[in-house]
Amino acid sequence: MPTDNTVDIDPKNHIASVVKATRILESFDPESPELSIQELVKRCGYTRTTTYRILDTLELVGWIERTSAGGYKMTLRVFELASRVLGSFDLRTEASHVMSDLAARYDENVYLVVPDGTRAVCLDLIESSRPVRVMSLSVGRSLPLFIGGAPLALLAELEDTFLPRVLAGGPLTSPSGQEVSEQQLRRILADTRARGYAVSMEDVTPGVAALGACIFDRSGRPVAALSFGGFVANFAQPRQSELAGALVEGALTISRRLGYQGGE
Repeated sequence: MPTDNTVDIDPKNHIASVVKATRILESFDPESPELSIQELVKRCGYTRTTTYRILDTLELVGWIERTSAGGYKMTLRVFELASRVLGSFDLRTEASHVMSDLAARYDENVYLVVPDGTRAVCLDLIESSRPVRVMSLSVGRSLPLFIGGAPLALLAELEDTFLPRVLAGGPLTSPSGQEVSEQQLRRILADTRARGYAVSMEDVTPGVAALGACIFDRSGRPVAALSFGGFVANFAQPRQSELAGALVEGALTISRRLGYQGGE
């Protein structure tokens, strides 16, 4: 239950109604899974009219529902969201040993990336020991799904669902200025699936290359991607094939730990 309702809100950067809605959601706890509007007014300190309007909006979008007793409680949508977050933590835990092993063996940046709409977000990263940093993606930052090793690996497996949304976002232009047509992107995705991993050569940052391989959960759904990133010179053949083999094996190991049964 929230204990402090005083929050410094900058009208230029913060939306007060969102903060208030969050406070109301945080009022529910294991001891009070159902609350009346009077109890919520008391806990949050908002007027009855404001509290009712927020509750009505939360009910409209499916986060809150009314009970037979006339009170309010959170819906399973809140649980579903929490489950996604917990799943991310499980993923990070299961991936950590594999990432550490790959970083130690090959001394390249190793990334763990998850899909987020039409972008891919870096969940974890182990940097190489090289004094010159080549990172194009740091923890919490994201890239479009149509560029980079890990994003392309994800898009190749999620093409039917996400490619139309990617294409609807406008011209496919990378941060390095490269433009990719729909036909080229579809060919890249097909090659990625056939190969079993994605190859990214300087499409994000000049002089930097990356490889990406998908991670699957127990239902066979692509939930993340493992990636190597480093200087282009370090990704020439035959080392590229060696890195790719280790990456695919590492991604499969993590998938197995998540309950995946495929990939025989």
